[in-house]
This record gives sequence, C-alpha cells and structure tokens, in this order.
Amino acid sequence: MVKLNTLFIFVVVINLAFSSELTKTEPTPSSYKGKAILASALAPGWGQITLKNNLKGEIMLWTDGALWLFYGGYSWYGNSRNHDAKNFASIYADANTKIKNDEYFRALERYNSSDVYNEDIRREARERFPDDPAAQNSYLLQNGYFGDSAWIWQTDSFRFTYWNKRKSARSAFTKAGFLLGGALLNRLVSMIDCAFFTPDKRNKIGFVPNFDEPGIGLIYRF
Repeated sequence: MVKLNTLFIFVVVINLAFSSELTKTEPTPSSYKGKAILASALAPGWGQITLKNNLKGEIMLWTDGALWLFYGGYSWYGNSRNHDAKNFASIYADANTKIKNDEYFRALERYNSSDVYNEDIRREARERFPDDPAAQNSYLLQNGYFGDSAWIWQTDSFRFTYWNKRKSARSAFTKAGFLLGGALLNRLVSMIDCAFFTPDKRNKIGFVPNFDEPGIGLIYRF
C-alpha cells in the first residue's frame, strides 16, 4: 500500500475513467458479487473462484466433494445393512419383507415372536378400553400382526444378529445426515464469505481506507 499524492490521484482517476468507457458492457461490481453468491449456492467455492480467490474456492470445492462422497457412501451402506437385515429376518424368523412399515421391523428387533408382540398389544387394548371387549378386539386386529405378517425367531442369537444389522444401518444413516448438514452448511458459509469477506480480485488496482493516517490507500494485486 502506498500513499497517493495529488498528481498520482489525478492520473489514476483519468485512467479509470478512460478504462470504464471501454468496458461499459461489463457487469457492475454489485451484480458480479450477486452472481458469485449464486454460484456459491450451487457449488461452494465457485463464487470465490469467480472473484479470483482460487485457493479459498478450491478448498471449499474439495470439501464439498468429500462431504457428498462420504454421504453417498454412508447412505449406500445403511441401505445395504437394512436390506441384509430384512433378508436375514425372512430366513430365520419367517418375516414378511414386503411390509413397508418400519414399525414392523422394529418390532422384530424387540420380540421373539409376533405372538409375544400381540400379547403386549392385547394388554394395551385392555388398558385403553377396560369395559369394551369389542373395542379391545378391534384395537388388537388393527395393531397386531397375524397371518402373513407373523414371525418367530428360531433362536435369540438370530434376533440379536438382526438387531446388530439394524443398529449399524441406523448409525450409517445418522452419519449420512450429519454429512448432508455439513454440505448445506458449507454452502451457507461460502455464500456469506463471498458476500462479505471475499474481495473481488478481478481488478488489479483498488482503493482501501488508510488507517495509519487519514486518507485513502492504493493496492495493486499481483
């Protein structure tokens, strides 16, 4: 940064005025910033690269790529473990894998058989409708599992193995959720940084306040 004398200010102003006549079709600084912010919303770091802050932009882009890569990996692993768990339950508990309700597969983790589960539902029905046997039976039929949806685990160890598969799937989905949040946060940080903290380096010459002494300073970017 160098201090400007009157002659140098005059030369710079004339030069900038002349150059502005040649570049009237160029976007204004504010509109260019707006485009950079939009670019950062699409891909974190893109806006920084647009403003010629390449190092910062590349770091954000690589970070975004890594977050999405790990998100995809954990999502795939969670789905794979869930699929394995359902197949396992079908083989060792005669569970119905066509059922879409996840409550059914959670019940498979906790109960050795659908009969034991239905006993809990019957007990809950008596508590809800103590003087209404018809309502109790209706509640049982609505919430219990019978026929094609019935199950019975061959051993407790098989049920525990099933529970472990489901647990690892839940853990993977939780990590994937954090990574997705990280990717969204990275976009937000990139947009805010682009709007307030990233200078526009497209122009080599610029003016900044001089805090050491009252005045204006000139900077030249190499």
